[in-house]
Amino acid sequence: MLTSLAGFAARRCRTVLVLAALAAVACGLLGQGVAARLAGGGWTAPGSPSARAEALLTERFHAGAPDVVLLARAPDSVDAPGARAAGLALVGRLCREPGVTGVDSYWTGPVTRDACRPAGAGGSSVDDVALRSADARTALVSVRLEGGGRSTRAAVERLLPAATAPRPPLRVQVTGHAVLDRALEHYSERDLLRTELLAVPATLLLLLFVFGSAAAACLPLAVGAVAVAGTLAVLRVLTAVTEVSTFALNITAAVGLALAIDYSLYLVARYREEIAAGRPPEEAVRSAVRTAGRIVVVSAAAVALCLLGLLLFPLYVLRSMAYAGASVVLLAAAAALLLVPAALSCFPRAIGRGDLFARWRRPPGRARDGWRRLALRVMHRPLLVTAVTTGALLVLALPFRQVAFGFSDDRVLPRDAPEVRATQELRDGFPQLRNPVEVVLPGWRPDGRGRVTELDAYARRLSALPGVLAVRTATGSYVRGQDVPLACAAEASPAPGALPGCPALRNFTSPAGTWLAVSGTADPYAPESAALADRLRAARAPAPVLAGGPTAQFQDARDVIAQRLPWTLGAMAAATFLLLLAFTRSVFLPLKGLAVNLLSLTASFGAMVFIFQQGHLKWLVGDFTTTGTISVVVPVVTFCLAFGLSLDYEILLLARIGEAHARTGDTVRATAAGLQAAGPLFTASAALVLVVLLALATAEVALVKLLAVTTALSVVLDTVAIRPLLVPAVMRLAGRANWWLPALPRRGARAVRPEPSSSAARAIGASPESELP
Repeated sequence: MLTSLAGFAARRCRTVLVLAALAAVACGLLGQGVAARLAGGGWTAPGSPSARAEALLTERFHAGAPDVVLLARAPDSVDAPGARAAGLALVGRLCREPGVTGVDSYWTGPVTRDACRPAGAGGSSVDDVALRSADARTALVSVRLEGGGRSTRAAVERLLPAATAPRPPLRVQVTGHAVLDRALEHYSERDLLRTELLAVPATLLLLLFVFGSAAAACLPLAVGAVAVAGTLAVLRVLTAVTEVSTFALNITAAVGLALAIDYSLYLVARYREEIAAGRPPEEAVRSAVRTAGRIVVVSAAAVALCLLGLLLFPLYVLRSMAYAGASVVLLAAAAALLLVPAALSCFPRAIGRGDLFARWRRPPGRARDGWRRLALRVMHRPLLVTAVTTGALLVLALPFRQVAFGFSDDRVLPRDAPEVRATQELRDGFPQLRNPVEVVLPGWRPDGRGRVTELDAYARRLSALPGVLAVRTATGSYVRGQDVPLACAAEASPAPGALPGCPALRNFTSPAGTWLAVSGTADPYAPESAALADRLRAARAPAPVLAGGPTAQFQDARDVIAQRLPWTLGAMAAATFLLLLAFTRSVFLPLKGLAVNLLSLTASFGAMVFIFQQGHLKWLVGDFTTTGTISVVVPVVTFCLAFGLSLDYEILLLARIGEAHARTGDTVRATAAGLQAAGPLFTASAALVLVVLLALATAEVALVKLLAVTTALSVVLDTVAIRPLLVPAVMRLAGRANWWLPALPRRGARAVRPEPSSSAARAIGASPESELP
């Protein structure tokens, strides 16, 4: 099939290149503006208790976390006449904005859009201290928007000019999850542009040095452009039927360019080998696609399977990365298998011959012979090399024992972003809102004297729990088991057994039930907050409890990831094993490949904790905000991405070793020859991939920086320790077991012969030990 494909691309080379260019342009036009259709968030597990609690709060209580929060700061006091008038005018202006369903402010209390008073008409007498800072100089205004996704984004774009317009004497700052999502999209687009501006020129220069000709250097970039444009079109179509996360764009650019470079490099390098062996160009193209193309197909299948494992998780941020990653991998492979042979056939001299840097290079034979000598030295002391390399990688993995998981929040953005500064001021000035846990009692209402008393007692119990700062519900506000009088209580004295007549408390009950706002003392993802959420769920309650808020959402997402992770890893391992089994015709080699790849990943995970959780080496990787936690989804994405890239190099090396073993039947000579042939390729590939990843590591979004740095470290360890040291050592220790395949015939040119006997080894001129130092 690959030979037929190469023949078609060679015969119709100009047609293939023109159609590929037209397809890339069409996909680019279709995918234009896809960034505006992508969504933030995606961290909540659908159907979980916290998701049900959030749905009830949003749809039935019109409560929960507001979409937009405004911090209005006055020079003296927000109760001054000028500040109050400006605050009321601000609320009136916000009420008239399209898409606004309700506004809650210190000066007016919670109001719907229809109930908003005209600007300057004055507000109610509500004086809810929960929305005023302790120094009385900052007041909060929260805004709820209708719809979700793109409609919320559009409403935020319309709202922000009105919210941030000068309104003396107030100075207004804006935050809230919709504003933070918008900021995340903005910085992600900037990061993507920066990656392209840094990676493309640097990659082109490195490709020019690797290939030695300008035409050959441009070929991988053309393959990557086709793959990325096609993936943008795929994402654009997917946004019409499902939510797709903003982070999918960054994955698309990095993975698409990296693998396009890999696959083009393998094909062009094999073509040049065939030309050097004296084959005519047409035959060299077919041979390159038949041999290196097989590596491309198997590698793309392995990487895509690893990324598709993310579909087993219900969080759409993970599913989005699966959609983007698998699409760009398969498109990069298809583009390489079509465009490279077509370009080689159209421009054989420009791509296949010539070297602008020949005078500065080491002679090819000497450079390749260094890899062979390294392999032989390693195989002379295989047990020692295996023990030392494995021990070093396990030591690097030790910090991962101290991992603390959490969720990403505003601190993934640059610390000087206006939205981040506003969020930090909200934390500092309003500690009662720092870690909200919403406790929902579905279907239960305090509609009688007994139930009002029961709710009052329940709120008191919760407020007395360790780690609780305050509790607010329909019966009032509570601190440490005692009720705290609200300033509006004098407005309407309730009858015995009735709820207080305070407008600020009305949205705590509805026909759907009752909810309580619990404020914690610790950060949402600290261990103390997780313990508090567990205590709230376990406390004696009038009805079954649903817990919402950041802590509960994180716990539910962590639990669902932990439940699905064994199945995901098992499916990935089984699929990879079967793929490598068919590729190598060996039982041991796939198992060895899985084991050594896992070793490099464990070391990368240790570095992830050491750098990004504990805050070391910022001078090396760039500044970011240390939160003391790692986002619970990052190890999963990193594992799939880095494991897939490691498999790419593993497949390349196994293919070359298998070819040498089919010729010689000698494991030692085959391993040395395989590393001699593959070493320059995976080293050049790793250098090119690192250029892309390090460009991505300059991202201002800390989550993207974390993924890029961790994956880059995995590539470095793979190139420095795994392939040149651990693989030859393990191959030498395994001996004949490398090629064991029970009761299955090995047929065709791709089959590898069993270990020869000593007489057969002498017949071919060397024993398995003959080349060891």
